[in-house]
Amino acid sequence: MAEEKKDEMVPVTAEYEVVDQVDDQAIIELMTGQTIQDYVYSFKQGGRTVEGLTLAGINEAANRRGGIQIEEIDYEEREHSWIATAKAVDTITGSSRYGAYEQQKMAGSRPDPFAFTKAIHKAQRNAIKQLIPVPVIREVLNFYLHRKAGSGNATQQPLPQQSDGNIANAQKAAFAIANNLEGPLGEKGITKADLWNYIKRKYSVESRNDMSEMQWTQLSAELKAAETAPKLLDELCERIKQLTAAAQESDVPASEEPANQETVSSNDGQAETAQTQDSPF
Repeated sequence: MAEEKKDEMVPVTAEYEVVDQVDDQAIIELMTGQTIQDYVYSFKQGGRTVEGLTLAGINEAANRRGGIQIEEIDYEEREHSWIATAKAVDTITGSSRYGAYEQQKMAGSRPDPFAFTKAIHKAQRNAIKQLIPVPVIREVLNFYLHRKAGSGNATQQPLPQQSDGNIANAQKAAFAIANNLEGPLGEKGITKADLWNYIKRKYSVESRNDMSEMQWTQLSAELKAAETAPKLLDELCERIKQLTAAAQESDVPASEEPANQETVSSNDGQAETAQTQDSPF
C-alpha cells in the first residue's frame, strides 16, 4: 500500500510536466468560459506509452464514482508562489485524503494571472484522485482515449455509469453549492438570475435539461472553488458581470414606439416568468 501511495503522489518528471501543462490549459479554459478539450493525456516515454486523466477527467471520474467531495481548502501566499492544500472525503467509505500543490506566480518571464486559481484546482485534483477507485479511472480513461483516437465505437458504447441518476447527482451538487453561494454573491450584487444567465451563455443552453453530466460537474468545480476561496469568488463575480455586460451590449434595442410599449412589457413579463421557472436555482 505504501508503494502504491508513493507512485500516486510522485509521478515521473516527464509525466508530471505533461499533466501540469494540460491541466493548466484546462483551468484557463474553465476560468474563461471555454469548452474543455482534454480529459486524458497520452504520450511516449522510454519506449512505453504513458496514459492518464487530466483534471477534467479526474472530475468526471469522481462524479461517476459519486460520494467524493472537498471539505477543506487552505492556501498560503509566498513571495514567488501560491501553496494550496485540499482535503477530499469519500462519504461512502469515510476515507479522506489530502492533496497539495505549489504554483509559481510567474509563467516564464511573465506574471501568471491564473497562478492562484491553478494552485487551488490542482490541490483539489491531487486530493480527489487518491479516492477514485482504479476501475473507475480505467473506464473513463479508455472511453476518452477511444473517442480521442476517433474510434467509431466510442459514441456507440458509452460508459454504463452515464445515466440519468448520475446527471441528477451532478445537478444536486451544483444546486447545493449555488445555494450556499447565494448570500456571498448577493453581497457583491449578483442575483440568482445573473448566475443562471451566466451559466446558460457559458454552456450555450436554454434549459437545465440541456446540460450534460460533464457540464454540471465542471460547474460544480467552478462554484466550489468560489465557495472555498474569496479570491476565486471575486473572479467568478467578475466573469458573471463581464458576460452580463457583453450580453446587454449585443441585445437588440427595444422599439421606442409608444403603441408597442404595453405589448413589449407584457412579453417581457412572460419571458421573465419563464426564465425564473427554468432557472434551476
